[in-house]
Amino acid sequence: MPSTPLTSQHNPVQTVVATKLARAIFAGFEAMFAQFLNITLGAQSRFEQRQYHEVQAAMRERLQVYERLVKQVSEAVRVIAYDELDCPQTWQRAKNIYGEMVKEHENQPIAHTFFNSTFGAIWDDKKIRTVHLFVLKAKYRGQPRSYEGLVSRISLKEGFDQAIKALLNEQVFRVPFEDLSSDLTKLQATLTQGAQQQCRQVYELINLNDGYIEYANSHFYRNKACYVIGRCIAKNGDNMPFAIAILNTPDGLTIDAVMMGADQLSLLFGFARTYFMVDTDQPARYVDYLSVLMPHKQRFELFNAIGFIKHAKTEFYRYKVDTTKSSPAEYTYHLAPGTPGMVMLVFTIDGLDYVYKVIKDKFSAPKTATKQQVKDKYNFVKQADRVGRLVDTHEFRYLAFDLSRFSDELLIQMKKHIGDSLVISGKALILKHVYVERKMTPLNLYINQCNSQSLQQVMLDYGKAIKELASANIFAGDMLMKNFGVTRWGRIVFYDYDEICPLTDCNFRDVPNTQNALEELSSHSYFDIDQNDIFPSQFKVFFSASNSAFNHFNHYHSDLFTAKYWQMIQQGIEQGQLPDVYPYKQSWRFNTMSVN
Repeated sequence: MPSTPLTSQHNPVQTVVATKLARAIFAGFEAMFAQFLNITLGAQSRFEQRQYHEVQAAMRERLQVYERLVKQVSEAVRVIAYDELDCPQTWQRAKNIYGEMVKEHENQPIAHTFFNSTFGAIWDDKKIRTVHLFVLKAKYRGQPRSYEGLVSRISLKEGFDQAIKALLNEQVFRVPFEDLSSDLTKLQATLTQGAQQQCRQVYELINLNDGYIEYANSHFYRNKACYVIGRCIAKNGDNMPFAIAILNTPDGLTIDAVMMGADQLSLLFGFARTYFMVDTDQPARYVDYLSVLMPHKQRFELFNAIGFIKHAKTEFYRYKVDTTKSSPAEYTYHLAPGTPGMVMLVFTIDGLDYVYKVIKDKFSAPKTATKQQVKDKYNFVKQADRVGRLVDTHEFRYLAFDLSRFSDELLIQMKKHIGDSLVISGKALILKHVYVERKMTPLNLYINQCNSQSLQQVMLDYGKAIKELASANIFAGDMLMKNFGVTRWGRIVFYDYDEICPLTDCNFRDVPNTQNALEELSSHSYFDIDQNDIFPSQFKVFFSASNSAFNHFNHYHSDLFTAKYWQMIQQGIEQGQLPDVYPYKQSWRFNTMSVN
């Protein structure tokens, strides 16, 4: 344990209490990290044994570790601090002591965030000054460090084919490959073709047997797959990142696909995917390495991708502040494009790829949920396997904004709809509770501005999104197009969670027939309807504004309008089936390729 630094003795009680607070929080951080790592360490064994239900259970358990330890440490701190609990000077001193304790710690940035979380849990809705937090000052921001100890390299001197063979042979598994020779042939050909198309310098040096292959020593595990992450590097520095997807079939391991280039890797690390398990006690250095492979990704996105979602929030806040400060003065917060929500007020600012969502004080009819129920829905999504179709969210409490960036029109709307969540203090606008999500084009707006070919494609993917969510035991609830977004890759993802629920909680029914025409015309139902009853034949109303969109959707996904389809999916879930969802295009899969 790091030595405790000497502090001023002019107030002995404060010094003693502050030191104990710092030690308690540090001990909690170490315990949190150990529990997080222990769960992660089992990822390879679960993959090798094809224990996919255990994979999902481990992911849910790991998500709870941080909050559980913060709660435990907060309870201990309340006992330790006693009368000093609400003393700002004591906390300031504790922060300084803690800062010295973790000054040389490998995971200093995450340790800082743990202190912030504990302090926030103790002070709750009291006025929190950033002087008590490790946030914006340059000395609190992690600087890129060497990742040499995290990677290995294989020279191309003996030929590219031999290097690829060595790459796979150096991946240690307790399960053999089903047909390693065939996988090697396809991998060599695919990487060579990718280099030829994406990085000519790498391709030329591959043929000259120059340069080397670099790969991360730790595997990246998620759902049913293991990924080997690395890059092909020429001696002049030109490089092509790659990710090799390995599946464990009943017959053994097999390479399923390879992603090449920063753009393709970004699909793998997308914001609608669940988190990787990466066996490392140096996560910040892995983020540094991933930043080299995907320079367009922000640090908070990469911390989030490997499961450090609380520290990702710290990194996002820094990104938000920096982006706002550097943006032109005319960039102001405004309501996000799209149909105004009944439950959420959503706003954004130019130059930022994110939106802010605040639960309204009162919901528009026919919504009847409570604020807490909406929060529970968002927490359900956080714990779920998002299968690449649910936008990840960051939940913030007491998030501060520059008041001068808000127009009078937006402030009027905010005071009207979210006044209970709004605090204006000096030059700051503070939201007591807010969700942050990736900004996308709402599907209902997209279909009005795209061409016929794009419309056909997004309607195909719209139905795929609904089906993939269903297979993962997720029913979107309100499936209107305004609640789906289109990513820059043209993928459809869902982002409105106030009616989301497990698919197995629903009772899918056909609308009963009637012999009485007057009953069908009645404004009241002519049959009993329970709370969880769902009538798929009525989903067609989602397309009432676009016949052409409906025609495309109906062509590909008419089964979604039948109760039989949904009941079949429910039966599969109850039998323990888990969907095969690939974070890459079907055309990239090796089983679709032919090698000459």
